[in-house]
Order: sequence, then C-alpha cells, then structure tokens
Amino acid sequence: MLVDALDAIRRRGGPGPELAVRLDLALSLGPRHVWRRLREDARDRRRADPRYRIYARIWHEAARELGAEVATLGDAGFLEIRRGRASTRVWHHWVMLDDVVTARLALEKALVHRLVGAAGVPVPQHREFSTRDVRGAVEFLDGGARPCVVKPGGASSGSGATSGIVSRDDLLRAVLRAGRVDDRLLVERQSPGRVYRLLFLDGELLDVIERQAPSVTGDGHSTIAKLIADENRRRLESNGDDGPMLLAIDLECLLTLRNAGLKLDTVPAAGERVPVKTVTNQNGRRENRSVVGAVSPELVAEAAAAASAVGVRLAGVDVITTDPAQSLAGGEGVVIEVNATPGLHYHYLVADPSEAQSVAVPILERLLQESRLTTASPTSCVPSADGSLRVALRS
Repeated sequence: MLVDALDAIRRRGGPGPELAVRLDLALSLGPRHVWRRLREDARDRRRADPRYRIYARIWHEAARELGAEVATLGDAGFLEIRRGRASTRVWHHWVMLDDVVTARLALEKALVHRLVGAAGVPVPQHREFSTRDVRGAVEFLDGGARPCVVKPGGASSGSGATSGIVSRDDLLRAVLRAGRVDDRLLVERQSPGRVYRLLFLDGELLDVIERQAPSVTGDGHSTIAKLIADENRRRLESNGDDGPMLLAIDLECLLTLRNAGLKLDTVPAAGERVPVKTVTNQNGRRENRSVVGAVSPELVAEAAAAASAVGVRLAGVDVITTDPAQSLAGGEGVVIEVNATPGLHYHYLVADPSEAQSVAVPILERLLQESRLTTASPTSCVPSADGSLRVALRS
C-alpha cells in the first residue's frame, strides 16, 4: 500500500517523481540515516569533481610520451593537444573519434540490445516499458527468474539503475528511482557472474578490467553505514585517486544488503568484505583489476562484434560472465552495455598500479594521426571556367 501511494505521488508529475524517491528513502532509512544523508549531500555539492584532475594527469602523461604539447582551454576541463601540425581536443573521457549520433545511439539500451543480439552476441532477457504503464514490467518479473534489474532506457554510468529486484514493490520503487532520469525504462534478468569492461579502439583490444562490486571491509565494531562513511572519507582524502565517485546509500544499496540478509546497522566481522552495491559504477581503485590475459579469444571476439554492431570506434563493452576464460555462452555471459564514451580512469585506478594500462596513449596517437591526415589535405571550393564551383585540394 505504501509503495502504491508513493507511485501515485510520482504519477502526479512536476516535483512528484523527486518527492516520491526522497520519501521512499526517508521511510527506508529512518531519521538518523536521513540526517546523515542530508549532510553528505551538502558536502558533495561543495566538492570539486576529482575527474578534472585525474583526466588532466592522464592526458598530460600520454602527450608527454608521444612528444605532444597540451594547452588548457578555459576552466571547464577542455584540453587541446598538439604535435606539429596535428591537433585534437579532449574533455575528460570524451574524444574526437565517434560522432554525436553514434554516442547518442549507444545510450539507447533497448536498441543496443537489439543490434547486439542481431549480431549473434548474447544479451540479457529484457523488456522495455514506460513509467506511465508498468504492467509489462510486472509481467516480465513474474514470468521468469529473479532477481531483475531496472535501469533508464537512455542513460550511462549506471545512473538510476537498481538491481536485486525480486518483488512488485521492489520494481515500483526502482521505477521511482529510474524515472527521474528517463520515462523509458528497461527491466532485465540479472545475470550471474562478475562485470568485465573490454576497451576497444577500432576493433583492437586495449585492456580488460574486472570491475568488482563496491564493498566495505568490517573492523568488528563499526556498522555498515559507518564503514560506508569511512570509505567515502578515504576517497575524499585521496582526492579521487581511490575512487572518483562516492558510495551513495540509495535503493540499490538497500536491496543489495537486504538480499544478503544485512542492514545498514549490521556490524560485520573484522576482515569481512561486504558488497554494498551490485551495480559497479561507484566502485573504487581496490575493486578494479586489469585481467587482459585472462579473457578468452572467443569472448574478445564477441565483445568486438558488439562494438561493431553499434558502430562505436572507441568502445567500452561491459559483459557479465561467470568465467571470462570461456565464450559468453560457456560462462552464462551477456553483453550488458556498449559505451561510446568509456571512462578511461578505470584502467589507471586499479588495485595493483603496476598492472595499469596507459590506454590514453594509443587513443591519443590515433587522434593525432587522423588530425594530421585531415589538415594535410584540406579542401577548398574554387570557381571553374563555366562559373560553377569545384572542390580542390590544397597541398
């Protein structure tokens, strides 16, 4: 009944969706945790985004290795990188390779699933639905294996995604959360296994990262809520080097704990690792490993085919599998996303720094090479004898 009342608030539109999510979280957490969340939200709004500094370092190091120069354009994080007559511009993990149409298409999760599935690559069982009519999603949940995942139909970086959905109430609460991002949603069967990010540049594999679930480690006397606060403090003090995103206590967190028989007030044993989320976008350095040598050629070929099906040149292909040494079918695996603007920092912020792959170097080399080709033979329109225009190449 309570979830239905919250859903009715959401359906009113205007501030309704945001109010419904906040009420749901407040009722789930209780006054003490709500007050802590309000303080943390205020702190986060004052916090400078550490990705500015992290990506500045990544691109400066790549430019130095390639003998290029870097100039800062304004104060919004844009960089111009030059080598001789070649130049390119970057902004964080955004580069001048894939066009805006391709980047936007890659955000359309249902369409990506159709394209990848048509290429013969396994994708999760799923159904697209609207926030205005969730009956199809409820039927999907009731018609097969649980748990399920609900995510916005056109967003990236795990925004608004909730896993661990086993009931109608879970589903409606997840719709509250995802509906703030998009009114077109996707419900999927949650696949077993771990998440792997395969990074491709024009079909060539640059690196593979195993992205473990965000977690905290018990000390024998602190609650999970306190351990999350301590982890966030550690990330803040590292200025993002231990993880640029903070752990948010949200529905995704609450369902992950609940399905493991835990609560925010649970006190884990000393040394016990407790996953606090299933969606991996908020994990930290210690939960990322470079495992490029552990992935089978068959899985690499399938992930490359997924990138090709979507038409992405610089692609971060996310797969879930129980065994990366087999094909996707052999490891019960699926492709869950093809990212056209993949986060490069995951390949640098890994548990063992000696395993970090300098993926920005080949990417920057490709950008400068293509810029050189473009600027070497620019075109111009010149009048012909009959007065029409013809295209000429300038040497």
